[in-house]
Amino acid sequence: MKKKALLVTVAATVGLLLGGCTSASGKNQQGSITDDTIKKETTLNVYVATGKLTNYVESSAKIYNEKAGANVKLKITNVASGTATVQMITPKLVTHEDMPDIVSMADTAAAGVLDKFEDAFYSATDYGFYKEYGENFYEQKLNILKDQTENNTVVPWASDFTPAVSFYQPALFEAVGVDFNDIKSWDEYIEVAKKIKEKTGTKGIALPEAGDQELFVNIMAQQNQQLIADNGDINLGTREAKNAAKIIKKMIDAGIVNFYGAQDGEKAFQESAMFVAGGWYAMNMSMNFPDAAGKWRMGAVVPFTEDNPGKSPVSGGSSFYVPKDGKNPEVAQQFLSFMLSDPDCLANALSEGVTTSNQLAYQTAPAEKTFDYYGGQQYNKLINELNQETANVTYPASYGDATAYLTTASYSYWKSGDFATSYLKEAENYAYKYNVKVNTKINDEGGNAK
Repeated sequence: MKKKALLVTVAATVGLLLGGCTSASGKNQQGSITDDTIKKETTLNVYVATGKLTNYVESSAKIYNEKAGANVKLKITNVASGTATVQMITPKLVTHEDMPDIVSMADTAAAGVLDKFEDAFYSATDYGFYKEYGENFYEQKLNILKDQTENNTVVPWASDFTPAVSFYQPALFEAVGVDFNDIKSWDEYIEVAKKIKEKTGTKGIALPEAGDQELFVNIMAQQNQQLIADNGDINLGTREAKNAAKIIKKMIDAGIVNFYGAQDGEKAFQESAMFVAGGWYAMNMSMNFPDAAGKWRMGAVVPFTEDNPGKSPVSGGSSFYVPKDGKNPEVAQQFLSFMLSDPDCLANALSEGVTTSNQLAYQTAPAEKTFDYYGGQQYNKLINELNQETANVTYPASYGDATAYLTTASYSYWKSGDFATSYLKEAENYAYKYNVKVNTKINDEGGNAK
């Protein structure tokens, strides 16, 4: 994706927000945004996850008020941006009760909401936001959001976007004479992890004891294969799926897996030589495990093979939605447009640990910051580098259900080693439920099976 060369200027940003936004047709979809509107004291009711996203929204409101002459106050309701948000807003959407002015939703959860209630939200595309700023956002992020709607517009204001990364303990790899970043394949990693376990007693990777879906999907993504094809078919019968299953089973058979239960995942991560998680977890770990400072580093996910290192898997992200049943949609839309494009807000996003999807953030000073916790690494630069080459991914409304079938299949396969009675069986169950097919052939460049 071609980057926009010049930074968005404050004057242009404020000018857009004060003057109102237009759609591609030139018509203002929500009415003129006047000085009086933004200067009038307005309290925006915001549903957003606790921690860094809340901090980012609150600090952005302060910048907005100072730079745009606005008078916005926030009433924050902290709610996890995935299933919890969906459960909280769905009854309101059904009954047309008062909605919050802004809702943050995980991209993996939002597709199911939009599948039933797309017309209940304003469109950032219609507002003119992406006409003005779309070129600055990661193309892969916008493709995910376009896929949520029937006409390929983008309803939400795009927020964070993060690749999967490897968190690893360099001292453990050095103990067996290996630089983690020199490992060229999963097969090689397994052999190195066996040596680490033999020498230090530390296992090589952490996986949930009830069955995995995240690492499996990541290894499929490295092969440019999605779990769900663009046409809705499930790709669990493909060669890429079989490759992922075999790699994880090989890890288990080698005795390098540190299994964890529902409540002790983070503990298992800390007790492993390496684990794979979203880049967003970097800040969480530094807060939750301060005594581990200097112990960990971050890097790309282990290459698929030496000949085919593969794409960078997407870990996820979230975006901001403006419900039509909110009390202050005009102010909400202009505030989000400012927050997700203003240079100071973008710099502040990185400072708060938000992996924003606007690439211009990575041209600001915080992108150069080094993190002592990770041995002086420039975490934000790594995230931006990996995000440039992420794999194709879409999150249809049935995505969460598909991962549940995948988890069940993986547990069965770990016990039996029989692909047909585990992955294929659960794929067929999923396909029957959603009236789709099970793809069994190799992929093409678009992430779909042929």
